[in-house]
Amino acid sequence: MHALKLVGIVLAGLATLPAMAADDSTQDCAAWKNSLKREPEWYSQKCLGHAYGALSPKEAQAAAMPKNLGDTTYQFNMRGSGTGADSLQSFLLPNANTATIIGPQTGNLYGLEYDNVAGRIYAVSDLFEFGELNKTTGVFTPSVTMTGIAAGQSVTGLAFQTPSSPYYVSTSDGTNSQIYTLNPATGAATLVGNTGTPLMIDIAVNASGQMYGHDIGTDSIYSINTTTGVATLIGATGVAANFAQGIEFDKSTGVLYAWIYEGGGVNRFATIDLATGAATTVATPLAGEYEGATTPVSLQAFSVD
Repeated sequence: MHALKLVGIVLAGLATLPAMAADDSTQDCAAWKNSLKREPEWYSQKCLGHAYGALSPKEAQAAAMPKNLGDTTYQFNMRGSGTGADSLQSFLLPNANTATIIGPQTGNLYGLEYDNVAGRIYAVSDLFEFGELNKTTGVFTPSVTMTGIAAGQSVTGLAFQTPSSPYYVSTSDGTNSQIYTLNPATGAATLVGNTGTPLMIDIAVNASGQMYGHDIGTDSIYSINTTTGVATLIGATGVAANFAQGIEFDKSTGVLYAWIYEGGGVNRFATIDLATGAATTVATPLAGEYEGATTPVSLQAFSVD
């Protein structure tokens, strides 16, 4: 699930996104509303009125956060500045606020998924690359380049039930989102269908094979038909999200987690109610934009100090 994922179009009034560079000299706030890409360095101060990270609670919740005896969860911070910028990190669910930095990775990764059999993290990049994100060093090594994705679409997510089940990729052009199956050996992508939503920023598949998605244009959670690609509204998260971010299932417990980013360094790690779509914050990571992947939690026992 990482930086934002689009090359040219955003939902804001269906405006055309300015030419993308490391930092957009036009600094058009309206054009970057509900963007699929990583937040530009200038956006927070100019468009939100505060320095990047100034409103992030950071460690404010640390003392009250539950402690977890479960397995490791990985999160990738696609943010290019600040503590932990462009790095793979790890933590024990749900304590995303106490993540340990593993190592740097400068590419934009927009979708992560964990192979519970081989113990590997797979990822997709903004360059349509599929490969492995080394969980020891944080280095992304692409193995194939994806083909078959429609022109104008940008990769936003990666998900699969098991490493032997279909691999799915979500994409968006800012007005239309699509679901594809992906052959991880060749990179060939085959269109499943249109979701019917504009900005499906990430997808996740539970242990039963049901797909869900988070759309930042509607700020809502959807169930997605893996045969047709059609998304069915569940409900609003209650958070105004913007830029690249991710969702991921803990396949042992069936809990859907979301790294929800609002902009300017303000984020939250939350659980999603699959009946209503509502997000409940369980931790606040350091200021950054995150995509993540969870390992199976063998023991989900919490206590509060």
